[in-house]
Amino acid sequence: MSESIITEKLINNILEWATELKHTAREFARLSSHEQAHVWNDLTGDEGRRRTFGTDGKEYFTKGLFEPDDLVEKALKDLDDEIEKLPSDQKGALEKAMQMSKDYVSSNFRLKFLRAEKFDAHLAAEQKLELFGEEKLVREIIQSDLDEDDMASLSSGYLQVLNGLDFGERKVIFYYKALSNIVEHDCYKHRENIFRSFWYVMNVISASEDVQKLGVVNVVYNLGGMPRSGIDYEKSRRLAKLFKAIPVRFCSFYPCIDTKFWTIVVETFSVIINRFLLMRFRIIEGDHEEVMLKLKAVGIPSEVLPVTDESKLLVDDHLKWLARLKMVEEAEALEPPSKRSRAERELKIETFDPESISNLCKNSLSCYTVG
Repeated sequence: MSESIITEKLINNILEWATELKHTAREFARLSSHEQAHVWNDLTGDEGRRRTFGTDGKEYFTKGLFEPDDLVEKALKDLDDEIEKLPSDQKGALEKAMQMSKDYVSSNFRLKFLRAEKFDAHLAAEQKLELFGEEKLVREIIQSDLDEDDMASLSSGYLQVLNGLDFGERKVIFYYKALSNIVEHDCYKHRENIFRSFWYVMNVISASEDVQKLGVVNVVYNLGGMPRSGIDYEKSRRLAKLFKAIPVRFCSFYPCIDTKFWTIVVETFSVIINRFLLMRFRIIEGDHEEVMLKLKAVGIPSEVLPVTDESKLLVDDHLKWLARLKMVEEAEALEPPSKRSRAERELKIETFDPESISNLCKNSLSCYTVG
């Protein structure tokens, strides 16, 4: 049997039903054919792979991603109409944000949630208010807004954005040991530390139009031992709530496991998450080498996963990424207020030389290597 046929069978085995979660299969069977096709498109990344670029550099999306101006305007108006219909007690923090700054709750802000489809702008405002307070409700969250414990959690590298894209040209979010405290090092001191860190990272990547239109894929690397004090299921429950609040579409979710303990953890988490994400949930089992091969088969750039062959976590690239973001944020703070998006401001990253970034990383509060 040829290598290409073997690879194709492996991909289909993982994407179709490489899972023991029977309730997932039942829920999938209840979807319409259109909804099932949507799930499959998210898993395979077909929309991103069908994109083309003209000689002028302009992007030409497939029909499903094309957004004529009149369609965008109508969608925003429909969203505003739906918001207006809500009882005042349900508008909560979103209404407060709109009263505080109409510029912040602009069409770009609302368009993020339209593109993310199943995600809740009201819940997002409530969660942001709870995590960061009213004074930060209508502005971007930057690293200086995070306290020392938040920064320690952010710098731990348990949550990272990989350097490479998957084969659907989507960003890959990496989670180490289900964001749990392990023997070598704690991921967080208080639950709110990981929640605020998660919010910060998701807010950074959500500024990208590619992320808004194509979504992201998620890899949860749970190999090489168990958490020191078991799983904090209350943290997992609240994270699942945050998943619904951020304007980022999770196209696939790959928990990678090697023991029965992690199987139980993943099955429990699958009950907590929303139906949208559950349909895109695929378990990958095996040792480190097997998991890497399977991730590569489904289009994940496994060679840039920040783990060693012994399942130890690597954080150098992550710390450099945070250092670059910090330099952009500090440079922006010295300028007059700008209406430019975070994505536009991040173009300044290229103006900083690697040596200055490296020095900033070395002087960072929580630079260390796990393992």
